[in-house]
Amino acid sequence: MPDAESKVNQKIVRNITNITMKLKHFFLLVLLTCTCFVYGQKVDAVIKNDSLSIRKKTLSTFKKDIYISGSDSMHYRLLYTANYNKKKLYSIVVFLAGDGERGNDNEKQLCAILNALINDAGRAKYACFILAPQCPPKRLWVHFPNFPNSLQATAEPTFPAKWTFELLNQLMKKLPIDLKRIYITGYSGGGEGTFDFLTRRPQLFTAAIPICSVSDTAKARTISRIPIWAFHGDKDEINDVKYSRLMIAALRKKGGEPKYTEYLGMGHNIINKSYNEPGLFDWLFSQIRGPIKYD
Repeated sequence: MPDAESKVNQKIVRNITNITMKLKHFFLLVLLTCTCFVYGQKVDAVIKNDSLSIRKKTLSTFKKDIYISGSDSMHYRLLYTANYNKKKLYSIVVFLAGDGERGNDNEKQLCAILNALINDAGRAKYACFILAPQCPPKRLWVHFPNFPNSLQATAEPTFPAKWTFELLNQLMKKLPIDLKRIYITGYSGGGEGTFDFLTRRPQLFTAAIPICSVSDTAKARTISRIPIWAFHGDKDEINDVKYSRLMIAALRKKGGEPKYTEYLGMGHNIINKSYNEPGLFDWLFSQIRGPIKYD
């Protein structure tokens, strides 16, 4: 019969085993929910695809590559249009994932990719390239150094933004990209990047879909003539809805006519609902860039 010391030891072993199992379950849950950090706050991002089969197909159809800039690098994925013909011109969609999908695995940035463009029906209807760069760890698409007291972004683009512009320039020289149909979209940190990219290269982008973003409203005039369809949830607990309202108002004040959809009662996780908005991609691909004139 075990002595008292042996019983105590057995109890300790059992407790350690139980704690270990609980920790495993906890970390598995964290991985599955893909937690992200936005301005120091923790939030669960909606990063699920509508079906696992689409998710697996996405990873297999996107070409994996790395953009090298000196001693730095940025991972990215590129999807070629279905039935690719190098003698034809195609539009390109730049997709900026949120802060929770930063990294070097070259996969996480695809976890919320636009299913409407990558499923069989979407690829048949919308012939386009899709560029999905992955923001490196601890980097940002755009930086607001005095947020929330000021919405002013840094004078120079962040390194991930700079690298994405350089990469896009390379692709435009190498691939048959229609320069009149270059689109950009992103959500959360990527939505912020979407607005920032527009302000830094307004002559480049044809139209944009920013989702639950923060933006530098002082630059509204620069992008007021660009077709924009923005989305936000009025109960957003991470990026307050007031930031989209401020930018939309600023754009309209400067003569712009942005489309704006605000989901009542919804928080930060509106990525899937936004990209499933009826008519969204028909609207996007109907936009063709002409000369941009400012007042």
